[in-house]
Amino acid sequence: MEGAIFSLTEGAVRTLLCKLGCLLSQETWLVQGVQGEMQYIKDEPESMNAFLRTLTMSEGHDDQVIIWMKQVREIAYDAEDCIDEFIRHLGEPSAMGFFRRLMCILGMLGCHRRIASQLQELKARARDVGERRSRYGVVLAKSLSRGARPQLMKHASLHLDPQLHALFTEEAQLVGIDEPRDALVRWLMEDDARLRVLAIVGFGGLGKTTLARMVCESPAVKGSDFQCCPLFIVSQTLNFRTLFQYMIQELIERPHKAMAIAEGKCCHFTEENLSGIEGWEVAVLAEKLRRYLQDKRYIIILDDIWTISAWESIRCALSDNKMGSRVIVTTRNEDVAKICCSRPQDWVYKIQRLSDATSRELFFQRIYGSADKLPNDELDEVSNCILKKCGGMPLAIMSIGSLLASKTNRTKQEWQKVCDNLCSELEANPTLEGAKQVLTLSYDDLPYHLKACFLYLSIFPENHVIKRGPLVRRWIAEGFVSERYGLSMEQVAESYFDEFEALCSLFCEEVPFFFPQLRLLRVLDVEGCSCLCNSTLESICNFSQLKYLSLRKTNTSKLPRLLGKLKSLEALDIRATLVKKLPASANNLRCMKHLLVGHKEQLTRTASVKYLRQCSGLEMAPGMLKNMAALQSLVHIVVKEQLLVLQEIGRLQKLGMLKVLFRNVEVNWKAFVESLGKLASSLRSLSIHILVEKEHGSSLDILASVESPPLLINNFSLAGKLESLPPWTSSLRNLSRFTLRNTELHSKALEVLGDLPNLLYLKLYHKSYADDCIVFPLGKFAILSMLVIDNLENIDWVQFEEGLVPNLERLTLSFLREPKDGISGLENLQNLREIEFFGNIILSVVNKVVSCLKTHPNHPRVIGDKWNIVTEYA
Repeated sequence: MEGAIFSLTEGAVRTLLCKLGCLLSQETWLVQGVQGEMQYIKDEPESMNAFLRTLTMSEGHDDQVIIWMKQVREIAYDAEDCIDEFIRHLGEPSAMGFFRRLMCILGMLGCHRRIASQLQELKARARDVGERRSRYGVVLAKSLSRGARPQLMKHASLHLDPQLHALFTEEAQLVGIDEPRDALVRWLMEDDARLRVLAIVGFGGLGKTTLARMVCESPAVKGSDFQCCPLFIVSQTLNFRTLFQYMIQELIERPHKAMAIAEGKCCHFTEENLSGIEGWEVAVLAEKLRRYLQDKRYIIILDDIWTISAWESIRCALSDNKMGSRVIVTTRNEDVAKICCSRPQDWVYKIQRLSDATSRELFFQRIYGSADKLPNDELDEVSNCILKKCGGMPLAIMSIGSLLASKTNRTKQEWQKVCDNLCSELEANPTLEGAKQVLTLSYDDLPYHLKACFLYLSIFPENHVIKRGPLVRRWIAEGFVSERYGLSMEQVAESYFDEFEALCSLFCEEVPFFFPQLRLLRVLDVEGCSCLCNSTLESICNFSQLKYLSLRKTNTSKLPRLLGKLKSLEALDIRATLVKKLPASANNLRCMKHLLVGHKEQLTRTASVKYLRQCSGLEMAPGMLKNMAALQSLVHIVVKEQLLVLQEIGRLQKLGMLKVLFRNVEVNWKAFVESLGKLASSLRSLSIHILVEKEHGSSLDILASVESPPLLINNFSLAGKLESLPPWTSSLRNLSRFTLRNTELHSKALEVLGDLPNLLYLKLYHKSYADDCIVFPLGKFAILSMLVIDNLENIDWVQFEEGLVPNLERLTLSFLREPKDGISGLENLQNLREIEFFGNIILSVVNKVVSCLKTHPNHPRVIGDKWNIVTEYA
């Protein structure tokens, strides 16, 4: 894929330019000695980068362009390595003694000469690559060099448009479309005179165009009084003049010509009114369309809209004549869909992937011509593997089904070979051309800043669960995230991740022998590696450029003594390890932004229920945190009697996530309360757990005395004795997640929580609620979508009255014993999708719930997750 090559090259050059820019702004004697070479190496890649960006606007590049880009990328990588080594030696030895300082300066001189020689070589290579571009004809496409609009060239593929398949597929060949088609038809035919817009949204290959076409071709729509039902492909290469001209021809000119021919007349009327249409301005074309549609009840499909501006311009040509007209829009962009459907009468329909059963039906129908011809047991096994990779995408299923249908030998070995080599098949096999084009188009449409981030995902193993937090921290460490005014790097990276919804790294089953030599690593992730030893950990301390280090889920019990040498380290993840303390040298980790500790057990497959091990946490020595002023995440530190540690927390003015574990603390609460007040403006996530090891421990009621509470938090977790919620809880307008454990609160707490306008998740863990019944107050918990009730000792009755918790979708339950009065009112939860039982599952409770839900309109799933062994009951 050419786009991937462009992104890799541009990403490498951009990272180099950032480093060179920072280095050239310094005025030390070391920099001055090689400033000319560095300036040249900066100027030349800048020109190359501008040329690369222009090349991305066109297609069909020959091998010379690809080779030239590879050479640019290699120079950028080598130059970056050279600069990294230079920066590592760029220290001021003023704090050393005289002899050590002298030796250091002499060492720098040697390093200076070596790096100067490397820079001279890089300068020559850069000059040669620049000349080679002209010598071998690496030039812009002619249309671009003449100033043509580049976006009109992009995706101008010579291959068959995959949308044609969606436009001309027979209904008999489709599966799984009846239910969504009928739902959309019912909505379209509702008695409403206003213009209504239906936006079908989903990524490429899900069948949006096919569904829109089937809706308009249904007997109910065809038999109604809609006067026209055309489909117009908007696409990414939109030209408004061409589109409006085509719409006029389809809506006005062609029907008049057809009528004239049928009546044996000439078509002077059309030609007279539309003569010279090729020269009309866009505004004139739009007005012509609007006047034509003014007195008609119409239904129009606008297929494949990519941008908000495209919709807003087309919308100007559509008349809202109060005659019950309808517009169907298909788009890949959810923001576009929301703008299209901004009025109350409109509807955004998110198209879903095919279910497992429907996927199998479509797959075998494509291969054998009938879903009834199922394979033998051997083929059935590999079929499941292929369908899992297809992920319920109709285009992928049909493309791979066609590929397998073309194979003469339908054996397990042949199918397994296709399954194992889908990437190479996608690149080389013409049968998969349609799927390849959809994927390429989706990738090319990514904003420029997201392409390198997306390609970075390829380093993860197949079927690996990629977690949001570690991923965005790694993007930052790799240099993929650019600063934006008023936002932190983490906020920008989070926005990148949100835009998806979606390589200097190591993943190792065993530590390679050359590991100590990888001194220019920026990201090191050895999560789950069972072969780490002390010598391996010690060698990590020599990785001077390291920004991200994850030892998560390893057998590490002690961090290396010289950890503080990693002065660039920004993220340290030691969750699920045996590490209890940081070495003294960690005082030098002044760039640290994320310190992540603790060991949580996942009790359900969905990770909706977790339990923090009692032995978790990291003890912080006094004076350690004061040097980590850049900290943004401080997760699961243990506080005993250290007054200084509590005071130092209050000085971390950038801290957004704080999780504190108090163990046997009887005093010093005042210092913690004062620190919370100082962090009120920065905190977004707060967790306070009292680990009770004594019969009469501390209480969380002290939180009521916080003078400046953290009112901006969106995630709040409390574990420990609590007579009532802090009075400022009712002011947490941004709170979306609330977790309680061992608090022994009463029904009044539910009334307070029910008024929080943005509360989406509520988790009531063991001993968090002391009353014998849970009855949710009327008119509260308006948007709550998930509720966890976990082994509440006194509970006898859980009731959901009509109109309560109207948006609850997932209910997760565990009981110590069967509630005496049961669970009532489940039929009133109109949006319920799933009920999940976990832990010690009581079958009598499960059976009553299943019986109650038999008539529920959503047919919610009822599953049991007993220590990650899942059983589906309904």
